[in-house]
Formats: sequence, structure tokens, C-alpha cells
Amino acid sequence: MNALQPESAAIVVAVGDEALRAEAVHAAAATSHDVLTVTDPRDIPRSLPGAYAVLVDSLMARVVAAAQRAHTVPVPVLFLAADPGPIDYEAALACHSESAFIIPAQVKELLASIAAAGTPQEARPGSATIAVVGASGGVGASTFAAALARTQCTDDGRALLIDATPYSGGLDLLLGIEAEPGARWPELTVGDGSIDAADLYRALPSTPDRVAVLSAARSTVADPFRLDQDLLARVVGAAHAGEGLCVVDCTPDAIPDACTHVVILVAAEVRSAASAAQLIVRLEAARCRYVVVLRQRQWASLSAAEVETIIHTPVLAELPTVRGLTRTVEIGGLPQRLPTPLRKAASAVLQEVGA
Repeated sequence: MNALQPESAAIVVAVGDEALRAEAVHAAAATSHDVLTVTDPRDIPRSLPGAYAVLVDSLMARVVAAAQRAHTVPVPVLFLAADPGPIDYEAALACHSESAFIIPAQVKELLASIAAAGTPQEARPGSATIAVVGASGGVGASTFAAALARTQCTDDGRALLIDATPYSGGLDLLLGIEAEPGARWPELTVGDGSIDAADLYRALPSTPDRVAVLSAARSTVADPFRLDQDLLARVVGAAHAGEGLCVVDCTPDAIPDACTHVVILVAAEVRSAASAAQLIVRLEAARCRYVVVLRQRQWASLSAAEVETIIHTPVLAELPTVRGLTRTVEIGGLPQRLPTPLRKAASAVLQEVGA
């Protein structure tokens, strides 16, 4: 079907490479959906509304990205590269693709992703992919990220906790599993193809309650491992497509595009609240969903109402200082039975984001 206004939800093939376009059309035709082939970049903005999914390559990625910014309803984007690759992950990230495939080698995986595209994002397994950031230093973002993952696992779920903070001491230490076997960031080998979420879980060390942890590695060498943002985006994207919750402990400047929500920890202090207000402006401009958790430290000076006045956003939950928690973590890691204030705040966030 080549009309620019399909009667039903169509798979839009916006692929500039002619040979790859033929492969993409052939794959899309194997589904029960109409196929809309778009070769003129000027037609892409008109093709997105009502589309079931968009197949795109590096030649069309930025045109699709520009159209996305003007299109308020998100459409699943699947990025394609011609066999034998490699995949242009910079282009894939530019158009906010959910997955990337080398075609025709990964046609089966592409068809599986096309089938999953029809499920509303909020109902997809792993669709709650949460970034946890601190509006200022020392607010306990890493501890809260671990608490989110641990709370998700309380009801027989599973979670992946990703350490994406530069100069981190390692979230495996925070959870007391530093001696457990499994890959840390420097040992993680993913190649150029797509990453399977199940393989990722199996490769990582896990806690007894099934929190898999992709942690930074401690190093004393002169040139330590530095996390590549493209690799982080690929791993988070793979986790997002799999089962379970994905929680990313990161800085405000390195929030992966695959994250569906951002949790901002704000100290009840003027400077932290002012920093949070600036971050919220950026998140709203990017149409990124977020929630705010207020961290009440012993020397905090502001009430929740005063913080809300500064950030112009409601505070979802408050987290007081938990007496003795720092010592407990130092000795044996974050306890599996979380302190009540930490568990309540984490549960409030998970309920809000639909995890």
C-alpha cells in the first residue's frame, strides 16, 4: 500500500537505502499490517500519525527524528542496517529507536519486535525503565535506585540495576554482592548486533532476591574503564525490551533515551531545589515523564510545600534519614528487608510509574 493516508495502522518503511528498503518491505509484508513505503523525506511527517511502527535506516533517521519532535503521539521506531553491518548507533539514538537490527540476518528478531510494537508501552514487559538522578550530591540516589529494584523483586518480580555514574565505587558493593561471579562493565562484551535481555541477565551477578546488577568495576590502573554512552544506550534499550524492571543510576546529563521515567531526588535545601527546578525544565522540554522524591536530611531547611513552590511540581514522596542505614550498608550491603521509610517511598514511585 503506497497511499500517504492508510486506512488502518500501517508499518511505515522510511528507508533510504534501496536494497535495504526492499528487504524491509518484504519483512513488513509478512505481518498482517498494511505497508506504507516513504521515499520522499517531505512525506514522512504526514506518514507518522496513526502508524503502527516505523522502520528506518541511517539515511532517514534524522528526518524521522525531526518529524517525531512535531508529532506528540509516540510511534515505535525500529532501526535497520544492511548485512553485514555495522549498526550506526548514533543514528539509531537520534531517532529514538527501540531496537536495531542487521537485515536480513535478523529478520526473525525484527518481526518479533514489530509484533510487540502493538502493545501499549505502559503494558509491555519491562516498559517501566527508570532513571534515578540526584538534583545535588549526597542525596542517596544510588541507594534509592537499589531500593526501587529490590522493592520490585519483593513480589516475585525481577529487576536489572545499572550503574551508569562516572567514578562509581560499584553498586555491587552497595548490595553486598561484590564477591559474586558475573560480568561488570569492563567485561561486558556485546558485539555489533542486538542484545538479548535474557542473555544480559544471565551474564550479570545477582542478589538472592533476583536483582541483577551491571556494576562499575573498581580499578587502580592509570587508565580506568570509561563507560561509553552508546554502549549504555544499547544495554538499557535491551533491558527495556525484556521482562522485569530496569533501574539506571545515572547523572542528569546522561539519562538514556530508553528511560520512560526519571526519578529526581531533591534535598530539602535551597540549592538542591533550585538545581531540580532547572532539571525539570529540561525534562519537560524533552517531554520526559518524571517524579520527585524529597530527601529530608538532618540539616534540611525547607518543607515539602516550600520545595514544591521552588520546583513548581508536586513532591510524590518524602524520604527521611534512616538511622543506622549507612552503617548497615557498610557492613553487609543494603538489607533485603528494606527499612520502612525507604520501602514506602520506593513503592510510591513504582506505583506512580505503573511498574
